[in-house]
Amino acid sequence: MKKNIAIFTGYYLPHLGGVEQYTYSLANELINQGNKVCVISSNYDNLESYEKDKITLYRLPVYNIFKNRYPIFKKDINYKLLLEKLEKENIDYVICNTRFYLTSFIAYKFAQKKNIPIICIEHGSSHLSVNNKILDFFGSIYEHFETFLLKRKINDYYGVSKKCNDWLKHFKINAKGIFYNSIDEKLYNQFKNTRFSLKLDNKTVLCYAGRVIKEKGLYNLLEAFSILEKKYNNIALVVAGDGKDLADLREKYQSKNIYYLGKIAHDEVMKLFNSSDIFINSSMYPEGLPTTILEAGLMKNVILATNRGGTKEVIDDQTGIIIEENVESIVNNIKKILDDKKLMLYYKNSIHKKVIDNFTWHKTALKVLKAFERTENENKRK
Repeated sequence: MKKNIAIFTGYYLPHLGGVEQYTYSLANELINQGNKVCVISSNYDNLESYEKDKITLYRLPVYNIFKNRYPIFKKDINYKLLLEKLEKENIDYVICNTRFYLTSFIAYKFAQKKNIPIICIEHGSSHLSVNNKILDFFGSIYEHFETFLLKRKINDYYGVSKKCNDWLKHFKINAKGIFYNSIDEKLYNQFKNTRFSLKLDNKTVLCYAGRVIKEKGLYNLLEAFSILEKKYNNIALVVAGDGKDLADLREKYQSKNIYYLGKIAHDEVMKLFNSSDIFINSSMYPEGLPTTILEAGLMKNVILATNRGGTKEVIDDQTGIIIEENVESIVNNIKKILDDKKLMLYYKNSIHKKVIDNFTWHKTALKVLKAFERTENENKRK
């Protein structure tokens, strides 16, 4: 029987982030399998509060303070009207993304009122950091407090990687399984014959795509590239994405071989991956399982990535290289690839096969539906 599913998440597109893209992709695949999906999120930027399309969107009002980092909901008349409208959707199942956003508590109250199953999907693998020891300390205390409250209400937790499930144990939560971050395998055939607009045909192309913030390790990557381009005259680095550190990076690292694209459409990102040779994820951020690693791997990029989140569940000694969170490691491992074309080709083909075999949205969506069926049956037996 096809189901009507509500996904509660702190942020949703057009807000940039891995959780946002995960939500969009999972929702689309659930719909492709014949279900209906509503996404309930925060109205962080004066967007439409309700949109009816393939995915129905509810954007709840928030206060201006921290609205782009941690949405605090304004329970005004618009908030109440939106939830009343949602109650008429005949929801069967509820998903909440990430423990510490307040949307998870709203999701629980909604599921409790409707007496329907709810599961929580964990996307992190360590405490969030704002690079301030004092704020990080109090932030971790707050996260523990919120998780303590939520785990008394929600029983079923799933991570987007094994690393996420290990992190849940830090809060004395035993996850029931994994809903891997995934990709649409059809993207390969869609983009394998496309090229990105930059004319880089005679160069070995290195790339990064994602948020341009310090925590993503971009200063290390740019510093490493500035060293490498002195030795290799046929390489280029393309940085796709926007963020608070983009202007600073542009100013500090200027070169005819570095291309800062800013925010580009997803189709253009896929064309970039198909035109690239090496994808570097030098992140120092508490990742879940980075979508860009999967998409770049699908398009046959050699993957160099730090051991963050579930990266090691994708990258091993047969499918890429795990790098340390420093400039030296990035330099040495990129050299290793540039100096060995056979190794480069081997990694490109092996990561493509692993992604196709293990990390597709079709498989992940089926796992989500089966998990709800188990929860529903368990509830009936109580």
